[in-house]
Amino acid sequence: MNNKGEILSEILKKFRDCYFFFHNTKETDIAEKIMDEGFVFERQLEHSTDRINPSEPVEIAYFLLQRKEYGNYTVIIAIPKITYDQYSGISNRRKAGIEEIMSTTTPQYGENDELVYTISPRHVLGYYNYTTSKFLQNSKWDPFFNNHLEKHTRNQ
Repeated sequence: MNNKGEILSEILKKFRDCYFFFHNTKETDIAEKIMDEGFVFERQLEHSTDRINPSEPVEIAYFLLQRKEYGNYTVIIAIPKITYDQYSGISNRRKAGIEEIMSTTTPQYGENDELVYTISPRHVLGYYNYTTSKFLQNSKWDPFFNNHLEKHTRNQ
C-alpha cells in the first residue's frame, strides 16, 4: 500500500464515527500550533477546509494532490458525528451558524471584515505529512469533547 490516499484512509478508518475536514499548510510549525491552540478560520469551515470521506481513498488521494500547492502538511479535524449533529441541531434551533456553536471563542471580525472562529484543539485529530506519509496524532484530541456542553457547564 503505497498510495498516499490509501495510507491516510487506513489511518482514518480507526476513527470512522467522525466527520473529517482537511486543511493544508506549508509548515510543520503551523500544523503543530493548530494542534496546540485550535484551528482559526474565517466565515465558514467549508471555506478553509475540505470535508473528506475516510472510506474513499481515491477522494483522499485527489484532495492531497489538489491541495499540495498549499503545503505538504494536512491538518485533520475529526468531529464525532454525534457531536457534529448536536452542534447542527443547536445551530438550527438558535438560527445561528454551526461555526458559532463550534467555536471556543466569541466570533470577532478579522482583518477581512469576516467573522473569525476557533475550533478547539480537542477536535484536531492531528496532521499527515505528505512527504513522509507519516501521521502525527494530536494528544489533545478528545472524541468525547463537545464544546456546547462545556460552554453550558461554564455558564451555570
